[in-house]
Amino acid sequence: MKNIKISAITMLTLAMMLGGCAASSSTITADNEHSAPTANVSATTKIKQSGAATPTYKNKLLVGYNFQKGFAVPAKIGNFFGFSFSATQHLAMTNGVTTSEVYKTLPIVIEVNHPEINGSISSHWNDTLYFGRDNYAMWQFESDAELVTGKWTIAVKLNGETIAEKNFFVQVPPKMPAKITQVCHAQIELFPKQIQQAHSQCCDGGDGTACYTFAWRGLEHIKDTEGAQLYYAKGCELGDISSCRTAAKMATNEQQKLEFFNKACDLKDIESCIDAGRDL
Repeated sequence: MKNIKISAITMLTLAMMLGGCAASSSTITADNEHSAPTANVSATTKIKQSGAATPTYKNKLLVGYNFQKGFAVPAKIGNFFGFSFSATQHLAMTNGVTTSEVYKTLPIVIEVNHPEINGSISSHWNDTLYFGRDNYAMWQFESDAELVTGKWTIAVKLNGETIAEKNFFVQVPPKMPAKITQVCHAQIELFPKQIQQAHSQCCDGGDGTACYTFAWRGLEHIKDTEGAQLYYAKGCELGDISSCRTAAKMATNEQQKLEFFNKACDLKDIESCIDAGRDL
């Protein structure tokens, strides 16, 4: 459990003006230096941006985050996610008090509800709410135990009441197959079922079209270009015209390109005959 965590808000030195309408509020009795009570202070908030984020720095100091839109937050060591929000304060005079200062900060708690991590489903830490600048409620994945798929909720609490809250779907990215260096030697268990079937039909069934499917929908999807070339070549050998033409386009030299076009031409593909410079 992260009961003690370095505050993302405390580290920031942004000086952006407040904006927008209020989303939620809470009240606390405080003063500017957290000493003698002077007024009931409440805060309203507005969430501005949310999602996975990368920190931004100026002169080696953290000054904010760039948020990326997306359905799921990728759970990887070092990744951040959360939200930015602005806050507006409201003062109510207590008995016998006629004046009060405007407060620059208030103490808050960041609470994160998450799938079970080391036997706990909730983490929290103390933080500071700033008025007159952006605030950030962020989580950073710091250990393998925190890489858990499921619903996560980050909340900001003032005086025990939630003043800002956002739900996230966190997903551990699937393990990527190793790059292929030899045809028909792939970690097929790491591919979707339909792609596994295409690989089996290609390598065990001698189906050239299946080789093309595995290369296009499987290997090119994970940006294994060299592996895809091997399977396009395999598909071409098995008589698939699309494999021949794609292998020709991906060939690294003119001799290889001509060989693939000639193979497609032998398979009665007129366009490949033209590309190979052969008579129709």
